[in-house]
Amino acid sequence: MNKTTLEQLVLRRINKMRREMIQTAHRTGIDSIETLHCSQKLDKLIYLHLVHFS
Repeated sequence: MNKTTLEQLVLRRINKMRREMIQTAHRTGIDSIETLHCSQKLDKLIYLHLVHFS
């Protein structure tokens, strides 16, 4: 897998997690533990992107 393809995969995962976090926040509240877990996963994906592709 080349670097461009890998970056696109990470970006798709970031967008998917962002949507999941928003849906979770609507369903359980902005300060729920579920929303916090989604936010932490999203942070890790964004960090991964910054480290490897920026």
